[in-house]
Amino acid sequence: MYKIFNWFNIGGTVFIFLVIGLLQQVAISLDFLNIFEEVIKSYSVTDLAFSDLREPPEADTTIVIVNIGTLTREGIAEQLAIINRYQPRVVGIDVEFSKPKEERVDSLLEAVFAQTRNLVLWSKVEGGKRQPDGTIVWDTLRKVLPRFARHARTGYTNALTEGDSQFESWRETTALEKIADGTVEYSFATQIAMLYDSVKAQKFINRGNEYEIINYRGNTDKFQTLDVNDVFEENFTPETIRDKIVIMCYMGGEYTSTTWDTDKYYTPLNSKQIGRNPPDMYGGVAHANIVSMILHENYIDEAPSWLAYVLAVVLCWLNVAAFAAINQHAFWGLWYDLVSKIIQLIEVVLLVYILLVVFINYSFKLDFTATIAVVLLSGDIFEIYEALVGNIFAALKGSHK
Repeated sequence: MYKIFNWFNIGGTVFIFLVIGLLQQVAISLDFLNIFEEVIKSYSVTDLAFSDLREPPEADTTIVIVNIGTLTREGIAEQLAIINRYQPRVVGIDVEFSKPKEERVDSLLEAVFAQTRNLVLWSKVEGGKRQPDGTIVWDTLRKVLPRFARHARTGYTNALTEGDSQFESWRETTALEKIADGTVEYSFATQIAMLYDSVKAQKFINRGNEYEIINYRGNTDKFQTLDVNDVFEENFTPETIRDKIVIMCYMGGEYTSTTWDTDKYYTPLNSKQIGRNPPDMYGGVAHANIVSMILHENYIDEAPSWLAYVLAVVLCWLNVAAFAAINQHAFWGLWYDLVSKIIQLIEVVLLVYILLVVFINYSFKLDFTATIAVVLLSGDIFEIYEALVGNIFAALKGSHK
């Protein structure tokens, strides 16, 4: 039987990882390759589970999303006053009220805020820097005006795609962030969940993960949604709002719009995962999905990063052994290119299948990115390695004659 454990196979495994690492460094240094790298990084196989393969989740009737459209502060105050009459349990407003406006208008808005039970307002963390211990500390916390903040809690509305690739989907969130002055700011969704069900919100915080994968329930089809005129005309039943979570946010002129817009993001729910256009979800709807995930405790856990690299090394080693055996075989060696490509294809299909089955059925994410890259490149790189080793031995043999 062909020996799997030998120095040739070990050398081949090391050589493949060295070449892949070199290719990655070349891609980073060349701007035109960076574009393609960003597109590839923006795609995750698990996105298929959200958009096509899983059973459609039920709608969450505890959350109502209200579109503020292009309303001024005066209009938002009027809209909120109407909502308050129907006694929501929590109200979150994803609007930046950080600069003063006309005194009459700000006084009106402040008066309505003072009458709102369990109010959560906007904040934003800026200037994040990773510390030696691996944590991120933010230089600045921007909040709404103090006159507004004293009537509410604040929570940061940052999307994790901000400042990153324009191709990237919003897949992750955080429960809290540390500020340079020693304070801690909770996310907008965490604060809303805390006011609605503090026990479940604390469980979310206690998970202690640096990042949490957002288990998206859906877009506006999975939440009760009211447009601007629906509120002013009171085109809803009292039960729609009473004792519910209301998230007021910008969703364009009409929340059914499918065009490019501000505060709109790509998510795994996008019907086109590569080359998609336009972004599919407004920020307020994404926050509603995070709140829903917290309150239903339907989290997605992840395998430790070291497991992905161990698997990549093991599978690379086995591939090197298999390719070496095939290439040295009297019959199969003649068909090396075809057989090696078939083996690689089968491996990739199996890896993707396992990843999706585990993700859909157990809400557990396996990271096979490195493993799949190794599988796809191992066959061709192994040929280079074998030719290189053969030439070296030939040169050494010739020098001793």
